[in-house]
Formats: sequence, structure tokens, C-alpha cells
Amino acid sequence: MTYDMKAPYDVHIGFGPVFELLSSLHTFICRKAYKKTDLSSGWAEQVRDKLSPDLSGLLESMEINADWKVIYGIVCMLSDEGGIDEVVDRLESRTALELNEQASAYGIPLPDDMEKLRGLALRLLSGWYEEYFRYADANILIGLEQEAERRNKEKDVYSTAEWVDRITNGFRFEPSDGLTRVLLVPQYHFQPLNIIYRFGSLLLCHYSAGIYFQEDDFLSPQEYRMIRSLGEKSRLKILKYLYQSQTPRTFIEIVRHLKLSKGITHDHIFKLRASGFIHAHFDSETLLGYSARLSAVDEMHSSILGYMERN
Repeated sequence: MTYDMKAPYDVHIGFGPVFELLSSLHTFICRKAYKKTDLSSGWAEQVRDKLSPDLSGLLESMEINADWKVIYGIVCMLSDEGGIDEVVDRLESRTALELNEQASAYGIPLPDDMEKLRGLALRLLSGWYEEYFRYADANILIGLEQEAERRNKEKDVYSTAEWVDRITNGFRFEPSDGLTRVLLVPQYHFQPLNIIYRFGSLLLCHYSAGIYFQEDDFLSPQEYRMIRSLGEKSRLKILKYLYQSQTPRTFIEIVRHLKLSKGITHDHIFKLRASGFIHAHFDSETLLGYSARLSAVDEMHSSILGYMERN
């Protein structure tokens, strides 16, 4: 399968504490993803035990829905590379009319009641920062900043599509009507999952920064995930099917080929995707299909050799 390595949109790396605050908050709210992230299995429970009853109750009522997407977009709109305090001040000082006008200009869906949503956003950001994020390991933000700097240095070495593929571990954002800018944001809390939102002409994608805090010299969680992901017959069948296909295949086509349930197939695809063995093709936020990403085989080979040669 050939792929046009040119892209009709600009790609940028974005970083700031506000983005990781949002990512960590997204991670806590997205309860169905608790077992899929690289955080310790008890992370959410440990955090919940330290939260005030008011904030804990508010977060328990939250869902990853349309309102959360609007809050996400508004906070990103107000970030301007500023700190968390600056963003909160801007959110508090803008009138509901000003926020509506700015949101409209950025392509953010307008809520029925901006004043109510603004109040909710302020409670979430301020509470989460004061009770969790300010106490998080400072090395997380240091690592994310270094990741952004490292990736920006690679920008002129690769074509746009190759650069995006390396950064996101296999994403391919297909040309989409009105899409002119893609913002890639390194994240720690939600890895190896991704957060993808389209706001007007902008597509925002949080990608896994590959930051881990290990006490031993074993393989990183990502390297170990790659090895484990191929130790299952159905996943190898999926990879072979995608490799032999001339075009990306949809989820339903893979289900039919494997003759397994949708739930089991989805789990296999997730593990292959998280380990980087398949490309995920997107039209904005919409996942179109999958194709084989064989460069991950070489990466896994190098990781194993590197581990065996390590003193």
C-alpha cells in the first residue's frame, strides 16, 4: 500500500501545563479507561481518597461527553502558552458573551448556557489543580517539555506524514474538509490512549509521550507492550490480514475476517494499536480504518537486542 507523505495541513507540537492538567482530568473522568492506561491500577482510587467530598462528587457526575469537549476546547482556546493561573483568570474574567464569540471563532460548539458551563469549568480546573495536579511529580512536566523540544527538532528531517506517524506511533490524519492545522500534544497520564478533538479548522491530538518512571532496568512499558501484543494468535492474524490488504480495513471487515465477537476484536485491535503495530486512519475525529505498520517490528527487534546487550 502506498501513502502520500504530503499533508494539506500544518502540524505543530504544543506543550503547556494546562494541556497535561486537562489530560489528567480526562483520565480521571474516563472511568472505562482505567485499566487501559499505564498508570498504576490503583491510581484513580488513590487520587479519589485525597479529594474533598465536593470535588469527588462533582467528578463522579462528569462524563466524557459534549459538554466536556466544549470545556476542553474553551480551556485550550484560552491557554496561549500561559500557566494554569492565567487560564483560570481569563476564564473567570471573560463574559459569557465574549466566551461565546471566541468559541464560535474557534469552531467550538456553543453550549445552551455558557455561564453555567463556565462555572463548571472553573470548579473543575481550580479544584483539580489545588487538590491533585499541583502535587503531581514535577518530572512529568519536565519530561513533556523535553519531549516537545525533541520532536520539534525532528520536524525538518521527515515529511509531515512521516513525522506525525513517528510522533503518534501510527496515526494518519487523512485530508479533511476545512482542516488546516493539527496540534499534537504530548501527554503522560492517558498514555497509551489518545484524546482527539476537532474544533473548526483545528484537530487536537494528545499522544503518548513515552514517559515512564521505573525503578528497574527492564524494558519500558511500551517496549514490553509490543512484545506481549504479538503473543496471541488472533492478533497475528489481524496483522497478517492488514499486511496483505491493499487498502485500510474497517473494524467490521476485521471482525468478519476473524469471525470473533466485536468486543474481543476491539480488544485485540486496541492492543495492536497501542503497541504501534497498526496505523489508525482518521478523518478528523472519525476513525476510518486500519493498516499494517511494519516499522514497529524493527523497533521491537531493536528493543529486545538492546535489552539483552544492556549491562
